[in-house]
Order: sequence, then C-alpha cells, then structure tokens
Amino acid sequence: MKEVFLQDVDERLQRQFAQAGNALKQGAADYAIQVCGELLRKHPGAFEARRLLWESLEANRNMRRKPLGLLKAKATGMQFRLKVNTLFRKDVLEVVYRCDEALLKGEIHGELFTSLGRAAKRLDWPETRVFACWAKVGLDPENLPFRLALANVLLQVGRPEEAIEHLEWILLKNPSHGEAQTLLKNASVAETLQRGNWEETDTSFFRKLKNNS
Repeated sequence: MKEVFLQDVDERLQRQFAQAGNALKQGAADYAIQVCGELLRKHPGAFEARRLLWESLEANRNMRRKPLGLLKAKATGMQFRLKVNTLFRKDVLEVVYRCDEALLKGEIHGELFTSLGRAAKRLDWPETRVFACWAKVGLDPENLPFRLALANVLLQVGRPEEAIEHLEWILLKNPSHGEAQTLLKNASVAETLQRGNWEETDTSFFRKLKNNS
C-alpha cells in the first residue's frame, strides 16, 4: 500500500476532507477529528488527513495533551511499544492503525510517533515519516536528537532546505555537534544541486568553504 494524496481519492472523500479543514478553521475541531479518523481508516496512507487530525487534536480543548510526569510518560510509552512491537513482524499496517487509534483517543507520547515512523519507513511512506519526526519535535522542541532525526529524514526524502533550518538550530545550541555538521554539509550540497546553481550558491556551508579557502 502506498501513501495517498487526497486529490487521488474519490470526490466524496475529498469533499469531506475539505469540510473538515473548514470546520477546524471555524472552531469545530470535534468534527474535523471525526472526519479525519474515518478517512484514515479507509486510507491509512492519506498523510494529509493525519496531519489535519494532529492539528485538530491540538485545537481541541477536551483532547489537548496535558504534560505527563516523566515516569508516567515512560510507562505509557513502554506499554504501547510492547503492544505494537510484535506487529512489526506480522502486519506493519496494523501498527499504523494502532497509532491512529491512540491519536484519536488523545493518548499522545513519543513512542507512538517512533512506532509510526518505523512503520512508515517499512511501508515506504516518506511524508508519514516526516510527520512522525515532526510530531516528536513538537512534543519536545528542545530535544536535539529529535531535531536531528527530523533533519535526517527531511534530507532523505529530498527536502534539504527544511533540513538545513533544523540543523542550523541544532548547531546554534551545540556548535561542535559533529553529526549535525556533517548533515549540514550534505544538506547544503543537496539544496545546491536541487536549485541547479552550484557555482552561485550562497548557503552557509559554502560560505564557510569560501572563508576557509
């Protein structure tokens, strides 16, 4: 099963998704959550619906996540990981369903998105991988490994410009971070090739090269 752009599903579902987006803008997050849940049950590869689901959950006062104590968050995550780990060997798609079920219940923790990212990688769903890493960063914005993982995935799926933003953020926090430095160089080269102006590039990496020459 492949990732699905909503423009490729039937028109009735496209209309439902559009209505869900409009409902969220008007403050009706409950309706948007319901519609996105139904869409994902029919098309689990519909990454745009999962993204809207997350935005709707964030906007919903009744389901908005509350900070958990470290021990409780760790225990909840470990329980979830134990439940889905065996599924990776049997049915990876079922892992995705379990992650979406947890989201719909408001059971939000890092292990959920780690599992979703692992499943997306196995299923070759690049946008879902990005979403999973991005959501983990949202849970803990100051977590450097989470940022690094997001930058790495963004680079892998051909979005170097976005990767550079996160890598530069990491290097502002920790200028000697070797892995981030290496990824920044790779991302700068990839961005240059993507833009097709190798000689004229003005990325930070190439400015450094000029300064060191």
